[in-house]
Amino acid sequence: MIGRTLKNESESFQKRPAIDFNRPLFTGPWLPVLGSLLSGVLLALGFPGFGHSTLVFAALVPLMYAVQNASVKKAAGLALLCGFVFFMISLSWLHNLTGMVENIGIKISALAGYAVLALYCALYFVPFGICVALGCRQWTGGGLWKNIRFMFAVSMVWVGCEYLRGRLLTGFPWNPIGVSQYANPAIIQVAEWGGVGLVSAYIVWMNAGIFVTLRQYTHGSRIIKYRPHYELMLGILPLAFSMMYGMQVILNPVDFPDSVHVALIQPNVPQSEKWDYDREEQIRGRLEELTHAAMRLDGVDLVIWPETALPDYVRYSSSSFSLVRRMTAGGTPLLAGSLDVVDTESGRTYYNSSILFEGGGEVSGRYDKQHLVPFGEYVPFPSMMRAFTPVEVDLRPGAGSTILSIGEKAPFSVLICVEDTVARLAVNATRAGARWLVNQTNDGWFDPSSQSEQHLAHAVFRCIENRIPMARCCNSGVTCLIDAYGRIERSLAPRTYGFTTGVLRPRPADLEQTFYTRSGDLL
Repeated sequence: MIGRTLKNESESFQKRPAIDFNRPLFTGPWLPVLGSLLSGVLLALGFPGFGHSTLVFAALVPLMYAVQNASVKKAAGLALLCGFVFFMISLSWLHNLTGMVENIGIKISALAGYAVLALYCALYFVPFGICVALGCRQWTGGGLWKNIRFMFAVSMVWVGCEYLRGRLLTGFPWNPIGVSQYANPAIIQVAEWGGVGLVSAYIVWMNAGIFVTLRQYTHGSRIIKYRPHYELMLGILPLAFSMMYGMQVILNPVDFPDSVHVALIQPNVPQSEKWDYDREEQIRGRLEELTHAAMRLDGVDLVIWPETALPDYVRYSSSSFSLVRRMTAGGTPLLAGSLDVVDTESGRTYYNSSILFEGGGEVSGRYDKQHLVPFGEYVPFPSMMRAFTPVEVDLRPGAGSTILSIGEKAPFSVLICVEDTVARLAVNATRAGARWLVNQTNDGWFDPSSQSEQHLAHAVFRCIENRIPMARCCNSGVTCLIDAYGRIERSLAPRTYGFTTGVLRPRPADLEQTFYTRSGDLL
């Protein structure tokens, strides 16, 4: 009886149709679109504003499923949709710009510019989608080395596109996928070797490992024969190694013996009032009050005001310059953010500057911002575009990094506004001799929003990449200190009126530069 039953089951099994390893088990006309949308949302949820950073380690899997059997054209469209959703959500703070202007035409232009920027950034998702689609066409269902080559290829394409986005058309390096991990110091210390791009690489590598493993089940290649999940294990391996390396670095820090005691002033002036002539004395009064309070503390080596803290051109304004002279009368240097103007034979040239004042208001150094924001600090193609922006005067970019010093303390360099998102500027400053950094910024354009925290996240990587600490002084954003290991010390909440002090440990002069400082994005 048992023999007849087994024989019948054997005959029945032989009559079953063979499994088609190339046919996906999950199909449907809308599933690719849903997968693309889901990846865009999951990526956005991993960034500051939502803060679910672990999601990014699998956020790209739905997109990879969506494009796996698509034509090149369809894969490009699905990847573009994913990128557009991601940037529309993660850059949603750009909506706040519309509240800064009353002209309805400029409001509409700002909204259109927001959508165009998101669409432009989404273009850099397209090569990744195409690479996944083409890679899956070579799929055999069980070739380990082909799977590894696929994982490597899609990771490198992703990182290459992030690099290009940070360079082309002046560059917009905001929110590379690695930045999502800024609050996890143990897994981002490898940035001293390859920058934030190295962190992005192993995040995408892990996504690819998960996709490759799951795909073998959804395409049937593991239904009959089991073999170990080598791809998944290899996908996790770089993350595990980075955690081991990070813990070793953090638990065995290099001794930074020098110190600089800084006072950071956060005036919290609303952007709608910043250039209001009737509010100028109120702004100066607020800066004076907070600076006096900070200087009552013993041992302050430098007082820092945020970007364009003064409401005019300080070197040509009797009111603002008088304020600076009063604040430096006791001998404590002051680093003030201000617009500046230089008269040349060809006319006046305007800069967004950081000016170091010594005792009595003497100017001992100046840095001019190099990486200007289009449509915020200058207007491309002004004859056509000027009418669509509130920018009346174009600023000129500075010539390069400037090394500033205060007495016998370690020299430093300044990054203004979003310059702390541009890795090469911090590298250039460190190569030039800066042993600590200052970021002066005004996030009042976008507060309240997630922009302030996203901005801070980029600064963390500049510190780790160069093993150099940073003091961030904001008008209304995240005013804080960041050490050379990316750990954040903050005591002021964003959008509050006050000051904070703290001690920075400058990089030792005899400490060898990091691989990333020496080589930049070579790796």
